[in-house]
Amino acid sequence: MKNPTLALLLCAPLLLVACQRPGTAASAQTGTASSTASGTAPTVPAGSTPAGNNLDAAPSKTTALQVQVVTARAGSLNVSRTASGTVKSSRDSDVAAQTSGAVARVLVQVGDRVSAGQAVVVLDDTALRETLRTSQLQLQNAQINLEQASRNTGQNVDQLQASVTSAQANLSKAQQTEAANRNLYGLGGISRADLVASQAALAQAQSELAQSRNALAQNGQGGTVSVPLLQNQVAQARASLTQAQSNLSRTTIRAPFAGVIATLPASVGEYVQTGTTAFRLVDTSALSVDFNVAPSDASGLPTGTPMNIGYGDQKLTGKVKEGDRVAGTDRLVPISVRLDGTPALPVGAAVQVRYRLTLGGNGSGTGGSTGGLQLPVAAIQQSAGSNVVFVNEGGVAQQKTVGIVAEAGDQAVVSGLNEGDQVISPVPPSLADGSAVTVATGNGATGQGGN
Repeated sequence: MKNPTLALLLCAPLLLVACQRPGTAASAQTGTASSTASGTAPTVPAGSTPAGNNLDAAPSKTTALQVQVVTARAGSLNVSRTASGTVKSSRDSDVAAQTSGAVARVLVQVGDRVSAGQAVVVLDDTALRETLRTSQLQLQNAQINLEQASRNTGQNVDQLQASVTSAQANLSKAQQTEAANRNLYGLGGISRADLVASQAALAQAQSELAQSRNALAQNGQGGTVSVPLLQNQVAQARASLTQAQSNLSRTTIRAPFAGVIATLPASVGEYVQTGTTAFRLVDTSALSVDFNVAPSDASGLPTGTPMNIGYGDQKLTGKVKEGDRVAGTDRLVPISVRLDGTPALPVGAAVQVRYRLTLGGNGSGTGGSTGGLQLPVAAIQQSAGSNVVFVNEGGVAQQKTVGIVAEAGDQAVVSGLNEGDQVISPVPPSLADGSAVTVATGNGATGQGGN
């Protein structure tokens, strides 16, 4: 070609068409408007597969959640407990004054050991000694009066009896005289005046005998009344003397049993009333420790259970004593431990009680019945105020309510499951009732549930 410039101008359009994208060219052929200059995205035909990542694409089908399981087995927990206790004495007595008086002497000090019957406090006995002397005199007077009355009664009886005997003799003589005069009067030997006189003498003798007998009877009755009365007065005086002696002996306040003086509020010169505490005495030969436990622990502490007791650096031992074990208002059960030996512990001191318990493990649960099945604490969740676990049943997590029988550390004994249940532990955060699960390899049989 002779004109190169003309040749270049003719080839330029052809080169532009050849450089266009296939999609653009197709659009141009079909008459679809497309302009790269305007920035409009090309249209993707319906049903075609998008190229590369597409955020609008549907998510892939959900897969089963991989979990670990443990087998619910019957078991028990051995736990250690610590409680605060108080040292008590088997005999702890507030010894009170049994009579009133001022304190004259205090013979011991707090902390001293005393024997049974030993004098501890002595009260002033001046007034009581005077009362005792008065009672002795009253008894002597009553005895003297009784003796005199008894003697006088005996003498009067003898005299009155003699009077009765004399009156009887006079009456017999008067009767004989009257009978003889009556015969003589019938024979005309005496006058009627003489007969009347003899009859009057007979009547007089009869009257004197009646009076003598009445005096004797009245004297006996008077003696019967007065002597018993005086005997009662003697008995009363003797009782008063005994009471005075007893009151005097009570001015010395003695230890009722062997022990240690814990407190001694009485001081010399102080006036104490009857019933006022003079000193407190405790028997340290048989000490015990009292403490409280929950009812669930009390059932595992039968009589004879060994205990460890700590007081400062001292390490002591003891055994649970028998007791009523009635829960108090705080719902705690009192337990008493008798200490071994005779340790030198102050009564009322606070100590630490340590003991071991076996909790749960009383059998397996079947059909939701109460039993002891051991699980990790991590397998137990809270749901709507209840304790629940998830059990793998055919690749599906089933939520079940359980009761906690005992718990110690990272282990718990629960009820409400069947022995052999595959319990999911630990529980994944996304796990829910009915979730499809698969058991991790090496942790049990692998299974997968549905969607």
